[in-house]
Amino acid sequence: MLINKKSAMKNILIILPFFLLQVLKGDENSFSFAGYTSFSYISRLSDQTLIDIPYRMGSLNFEKQLENVSFNGNITVEYHVRDDASFVETSDPQDFILDMRELYLTYSKNNYEVRVGKQIHSWGNVDENSPLDNASALDYYYMFFSGTERKLATLSGSLDYYLKNLKISTVFSPLHSTNRIPLGKDDFPVELPIYPESHEIYQVESSPYEGGIYVNYSGNFGDLSFSSFSGYDRIFNFSGVNEYYYSSVGLFKPSPDLVFGYRKTNILGLGATILNKYFTLRFDIANFKTEDKNKSIRRPDPSTNSIYDSLAFSYPLQEKATYQQYTLQIETELPFDFNLTMQYFKHHLKEYNAVDTLPDVDVDIPGFEYDPSTMKPEDLFIPGMGVPIAILTNNALLMTLKKTFLDEQLTFNFTSMMDIATYIGVDGIAGSLNELKIEYSINQDLNILLGLTNIIGSGKKKDGTHIHPDGEDYQFNKMENFSHNRFELKYYF
Repeated sequence: MLINKKSAMKNILIILPFFLLQVLKGDENSFSFAGYTSFSYISRLSDQTLIDIPYRMGSLNFEKQLENVSFNGNITVEYHVRDDASFVETSDPQDFILDMRELYLTYSKNNYEVRVGKQIHSWGNVDENSPLDNASALDYYYMFFSGTERKLATLSGSLDYYLKNLKISTVFSPLHSTNRIPLGKDDFPVELPIYPESHEIYQVESSPYEGGIYVNYSGNFGDLSFSSFSGYDRIFNFSGVNEYYYSSVGLFKPSPDLVFGYRKTNILGLGATILNKYFTLRFDIANFKTEDKNKSIRRPDPSTNSIYDSLAFSYPLQEKATYQQYTLQIETELPFDFNLTMQYFKHHLKEYNAVDTLPDVDVDIPGFEYDPSTMKPEDLFIPGMGVPIAILTNNALLMTLKKTFLDEQLTFNFTSMMDIATYIGVDGIAGSLNELKIEYSINQDLNILLGLTNIIGSGKKKDGTHIHPDGEDYQFNKMENFSHNRFELKYYF
């Protein structure tokens, strides 16, 4: 049976008051909360104009403990810069979004813990960019953040079972979760090649169940983990083309309809953490098998009030692919108490199968170049699960250098992400994102942060054209104007 996501969310809202009532009842000592409020300012380096992207200006984590049962939740307030400050396009004065990011029930015993509700899951051994970490979807607006800040919760059930040095974690969700993707209506620099309208999405027909298992063994050497996960992609894929016509007059629809869907992906992963007195080595590797289950995309014209009543032809792409991703991380302490963390990421498309050619039709979509005479179906492939930076590059080197002063009251942090993939005509590093952050703890509750982010593209030739073969469409070239400085004042409570 298909479960409607809107209906499920409605049920959550219905039971929410009962959760809050339980939080307010009983022993006050069993109720705990913590969080932060934040003021941030971000502007471009090029002209100091304000960058219009949402950010979380407040977060509250709460927990109510009742013997073996606890209620857990997280509420955030996200601020959006208003497009229309003069109230011409809308009379709605709200520029804040209240988001119940997590709300779940936990039942704990000596050797196991069960959680049910809206929750965030974290798998993997490396700090970030783990190809094993697929149980929760991603919020693209926070993809350069760390930890759970970059994730979206899903309605799910999970079990952690402990057996000596072995921890077995399982997760199951009856819903298909997708990434939160910026739609190009603000200044966020990462964009997808195309944004389909809702009627162009071919919904998952079968029950969209998702689930997996994560097994971790801890020993004197470190940790060893194995994982398996099955679900539908977090990002839509190009599924095919339908052409319609008006049978009464024999009139074809001027532009064919592109059909998008979500592939089914099965993932097997392996990871480890190896401890040493000189360094810590971590790695995660995963193999992805993905398939477009839409063998047929035949359907009536989904356009609103369409006069085109017949299907002229239907052209499903029938994608199947196998790809591999791995992240290797090393942490060590350098002289003068500098802490260095380095990551190496690689994405490799091992096998791809689809129809031989793309349909020879005219597609008129702004910002999307479609040329069946020069393109192959493989050119449109985007990994729907795995490491989020795979949409930026297939091969990256990341480095973080950290140094603290004044008894850790002052912290300098330099981070660099370098695109080291091979491109025709490009020598060395094609693009990079570099960030310097200075954080000062005024006291244990109040922090001030100054940040400088500089994004460098591939550069240009003497004739003014881009060195990178993708030109302006190369992600780091598009991101250059996102170079910015940032100020943040954060109070923890």
